[in-house]
Amino acid sequence: MRLFIAVNINLRSKDLIERKLNSLKEEYKNQFKWVEKKKWHLTLKFIGEASTKEKEDIIEVLKNINFKEKNEYIQFDRVDAFPHLNQAKVLYLALKQGKDSLCKLHDRLVNELLKYDFEDDQKNYIPHLTLGRNKGEAFKIKEEFQEEHFLNIYAKIESISLYKSELKASGPEYIELFSIK
Repeated sequence: MRLFIAVNINLRSKDLIERKLNSLKEEYKNQFKWVEKKKWHLTLKFIGEASTKEKEDIIEVLKNINFKEKNEYIQFDRVDAFPHLNQAKVLYLALKQGKDSLCKLHDRLVNELLKYDFEDDQKNYIPHLTLGRNKGEAFKIKEEFQEEHFLNIYAKIESISLYKSELKASGPEYIELFSIK
């Protein structure tokens, strides 16, 4: 099974984000495959293929993790892209406030997973909320969507969840296996 661990934010903030992004989605409706609001999350750690035993180990780690970020607020302020805004392949919401907190949570999680022999991919962790994936050639995102404070929305961290990701023709389906609320 394909697994990942993610932070979930409150529904009210998701609704505000969705409304604010209408102009962006309209502008790029044919260029991106948009992530549905119900699937929005901030990935803490992508695990990949895992056995049932590894799934149980991850649940044990989550039960014991110090989740002091619960009920903290993070602030999204702008749209950004991987690899960058001049060649957008993955469009996401960037954080202005709460990055350090989520990076520390990520580091604690990785350190606990190492005790169970999970690998640290050594990638630079960038907390973000993926909005969509480019369906074709990379291109530059218009300046109006790059402005700092384009969004300026606060979101409350509600939970950390372990998800199973099933890849289907219609897109990935996320099934919550365990959650700390």
